[in-house]
Amino acid sequence: MNLKQGISAITASALLLSLLSACSGDNGGSPSGESSPAASSPNASASASASAPADPLGKYESPIRVSAVRAISEGMKFNEGESIDNNVWSRAYESELGIAVDYLWTAPAAQYDQKLNIAIATDDLPDIMPVNASQLKRLVQDGQVEDLTAVYEQYGSDFTKKIMNEDGGNALKSATFDGKLYALPSMSSGLGQTHVLWVRTDWLEKLGLPEPKTIDDVVATAEAFVARDPDGNSKADTYGLGINKDIFGFYAGMEGFFNGFHAYPNIWVKDEAGKLAYGSVRPETKAALAKLQEMYKNGWLDKEFGTKDASKVNESATSGKLGLFYGFFWNVGWLQDAKNANPDMQWKALPLPSADDQPAKAQVPFAISKYYVVKKGAKNPEAAVKLLNFGLEKLWGASAQPDVYNVDGNGLALFDYALLYGEAPRKNLDAHLHVVQALDANDPSKLNAEEKGYYDNIVAYRGGDNSLWGNERMYGEEGSLAAINGYETNGFLMDDAYFGAPTQGMTDNNATLQKLQLQAFTRIIMGGSIDEFDDFAAQWNDLGGGTITGEVNEWQASR
Repeated sequence: MNLKQGISAITASALLLSLLSACSGDNGGSPSGESSPAASSPNASASASASAPADPLGKYESPIRVSAVRAISEGMKFNEGESIDNNVWSRAYESELGIAVDYLWTAPAAQYDQKLNIAIATDDLPDIMPVNASQLKRLVQDGQVEDLTAVYEQYGSDFTKKIMNEDGGNALKSATFDGKLYALPSMSSGLGQTHVLWVRTDWLEKLGLPEPKTIDDVVATAEAFVARDPDGNSKADTYGLGINKDIFGFYAGMEGFFNGFHAYPNIWVKDEAGKLAYGSVRPETKAALAKLQEMYKNGWLDKEFGTKDASKVNESATSGKLGLFYGFFWNVGWLQDAKNANPDMQWKALPLPSADDQPAKAQVPFAISKYYVVKKGAKNPEAAVKLLNFGLEKLWGASAQPDVYNVDGNGLALFDYALLYGEAPRKNLDAHLHVVQALDANDPSKLNAEEKGYYDNIVAYRGGDNSLWGNERMYGEEGSLAAINGYETNGFLMDDAYFGAPTQGMTDNNATLQKLQLQAFTRIIMGGSIDEFDDFAAQWNDLGGGTITGEVNEWQASR
């Protein structure tokens, strides 16, 4: 889930709770990185304007104007008298950098790609524009965008370069063609999209159950939550393991459950021969489906899960009828109102349990879905780098001002006004580690502004303010981010091995293949023959999956 797209689904209180800690990229692909990440290149076609200051955050002596286009997210709101052309970000760009941004046009997010595709086809482009992976590949192939290698090397701040490499360099590789960097990735956190197991520990304590450490424990806990009346109302009205109708996703999705079987649906992994294989058709996925089928048959999954999206599953959790589900580290934000109403309710995030004696590895999607490019021949290509430097610094850097640039006191999403946006992949994990250190030392002096906010909220919660419980459950010593830190520290992560642009086979067949998968997996869970999985795998291959597999392996061989 991309939180900037899904922000309307989260309450304002949860937004303020996490300071948008969960801004994560969606699962879109990115352009093929056919060589090493960008390095300094004296022959880069883009050269910085002679009038541009050397300081990555310095102001132009003579103000400049750059044109741009952008999408307007659903539900974007402004303070009275403000607009996309006049807001805290646009004013700061002019006052701090000497850059005035002129929007040639804007479009609702749902219509943006279509309108930009027309602009690309007619070569009617602004200086700076956000693009998706397919558009980037096309623009590079047609020679419509600047090589940013030299200006990134010269004007990228140390902090920007640090953030750009926090995913191991895959984001920059995805924007690099023939050794040249043609775009600035809008950084996001794949690590923040790994799953944890959320469990109601007050129910565990009431029933005398241990925290689940194995898949067998998960099954036993789900059975007990159904059969042993954990809510104490003498009615058979509680569910076992939460699951949403799409089977996968950010809340009550089954990625974490499948990972416990060393299965990695919806991402590409290396097989025994070192070739890329699609996780959804691997044998381990069949074993996970068989266990879910068993749980459904025994009544430990909601019999009506096929009709319930994430928000509906959350209603079961907040109403006290569900105490076990897999999801993202920030899902506790959706549980805060229930905690306010029922202070005895207690949830905890646990690392992924395994089905055997080998630790479960949490799958990490490639999180980059947006890139920023500069039109070929633009007068000031370095302006895009400077705008990105400024945005990252004011949101996440040493001089960050989250109440000015991220979210204001009324819950207004100010960050959405930034032309160039990104988030450090490790931001939330680092914040957790720093906050825990500060709590242990009783000294928040080394925390940045965002981290200090989490620290203060946790101290207030421990002092009796129950409305800030979610901060403890995410950023505290036993918070959900502690589980994710364990994944990284111990190497219990499985990265998506493909981070290239959508191949032709993906463009032609992904919609059909995704529908095929959902239908097959749903039928199997609800009691269809487990051997239907083999039929699904064969159909997947015949309906385009085989073609895609060939394409991604060609991509791998070319790198």
